[in-house]
Amino acid sequence: MAYAIKTATRIQAWELGAGSNMEEEMLRRKKIIKHPDGTFELFSLEAAEGKGQIAKAGDFFKVDNRGFPCPNERAFFLQNHQHLEDDWYLQAAHPLKIWRLGDPECEEIHFLQDNGFLQICPENPQRCFSAFLWGTTETAPAEAIIIFYDVVQNPEGIITSVDFNFVDSSYFNTHYQVLPS
Repeated sequence: MAYAIKTATRIQAWELGAGSNMEEEMLRRKKIIKHPDGTFELFSLEAAEGKGQIAKAGDFFKVDNRGFPCPNERAFFLQNHQHLEDDWYLQAAHPLKIWRLGDPECEEIHFLQDNGFLQICPENPQRCFSAFLWGTTETAPAEAIIIFYDVVQNPEGIITSVDFNFVDSSYFNTHYQVLPS
């Protein structure tokens, strides 16, 4: 299995519900919708079937290179980003397992598929990957990369949960470095 590390990157991010100019712009453009229960629906590139990713006030969001908002759960964001100034952060670089279509299957992919968390359909290259993430079904094309953020195993070494997401290949190629095997 391959590993990659995100290059030391200064990024902009905003806290949902804090009323930043970026949040207001995304609300105006309907790329973020605030629901009466206080949750937010973010329409990322991977959101499918007209439904956005669900996040809550206090979570953070970034805007990708195509102008789509991407949510980050608050605890994860604060653990992996150092605040620099204003809405600028330095993203921590940790080696992460990755998987691409065509790589040998790994136990994480088997776990996700066997438990219905991930569907892989190579016959449909534009929607090859499908998963229920952030409260909605997301899809990604065959060239997307699956990044494993956390893999939990029980004392016997059996996987009990996998935190993962799809990453657009053009974003991956400019922001990540594949580590030598």
